[in-house]
Amino acid sequence: MTFRSVIAPSGRARGEAGDAGPLEAVILVPILLLMFALVLAFGRAATAATDVEHAARVGARAAAAAQSMGGAEQRAHVVVAESLADSGLACVSRRVGLGGSLQPGGRVSVTVTCVASMADLSGFGLLPGDRTLTATASEVVDRVRGGDG
Repeated sequence: MTFRSVIAPSGRARGEAGDAGPLEAVILVPILLLMFALVLAFGRAATAATDVEHAARVGARAAAAAQSMGGAEQRAHVVVAESLADSGLACVSRRVGLGGSLQPGGRVSVTVTCVASMADLSGFGLLPGDRTLTATASEVVDRVRGGDG
């Protein structure tokens, strides 16, 4: 039994040096890079949602320590803005809502809504549009109250 190689029209046997390897690399490398970029973009979007949840939690904690609803609202706005700035999340628009009661033993809830640019979330600046991220957190007002307004 003899082995015969298949001769390609170019006169070379299949599998010899100079086949389609470089062409495959030219096609596959950009596809792999795009997939990697998408994974990073979706990861950043998930991290941004977590950042908004954290901002709502610390905002509720700060509001629960205030003596008045006006003070609670002011504290929540300041703490939420600082938390989002520390995380690196830039909101195109941001809204902080406050609800509940500051009575000892009551609950204060803070809702944070952040409209973030997809270009900012992806980190590449290529994705168009915005994404609205919303989180709500509540905190029990301490029965023995202290703190400033």
